[in-house]
Amino acid sequence: MMNSKQVALTAVMSALVIVVAYSRGLAVSSLPGVFEFMTVLIFVSGFCFGGAVGGSVGVIGLSIYMLIPYPFAHPAAWLYTTSPVLLVVMAALGAMFGLAGALVSKTLKPDSWKRFSVSLGVLGFALTFAYDVVSSLGFALAYPAFTDPIQAVYLTFVPLYYPWPPIVHTVTNTLIFALVAPPIIQGIRRLPETLNTGEPKQRTVHA
Repeated sequence: MMNSKQVALTAVMSALVIVVAYSRGLAVSSLPGVFEFMTVLIFVSGFCFGGAVGGSVGVIGLSIYMLIPYPFAHPAAWLYTTSPVLLVVMAALGAMFGLAGALVSKTLKPDSWKRFSVSLGVLGFALTFAYDVVSSLGFALAYPAFTDPIQAVYLTFVPLYYPWPPIVHTVTNTLIFALVAPPIIQGIRRLPETLNTGEPKQRTVHA
């Protein structure tokens, strides 16, 4: 069971994830599926506040976003309803980012800025690649009338609805994890000790 501090952090981070998700859609609506900052914030939630908070933020954030998706930001936005199958798959993928953040925080220490950034970039690549492929499979399982699993995975790597293939999301998210996650984590580490629900704060990152 989460304590009151963890519940409050989950509520705040979930709200932040949703606000950032929809503002990103308004800011770069001409580039759907290319840039998103939801998953990096979910990862940071787990990294800084532990698996219970990170996993919960991932489930809540992705569930709400799938139930009310920003127009054309996800294939489900073209449909009138979101399949429970796809909802479960996406919620699980959201939790994956939060739990991964909590897991690596036990061994990945921000002692060197360059090493820390590169490590987060590699993690971002691996997690997002899995996210993109599994979410495509989830869409095929949820809506078999539209596509089959093999075709869904194939279409992850080729442009169809947009001039770019969906897998480009893996590339952009790798850069976001490498460039955006470190300063956010460092900023959270500098907040009052009362917000720290996981391990003791790490010392300042050095170049």
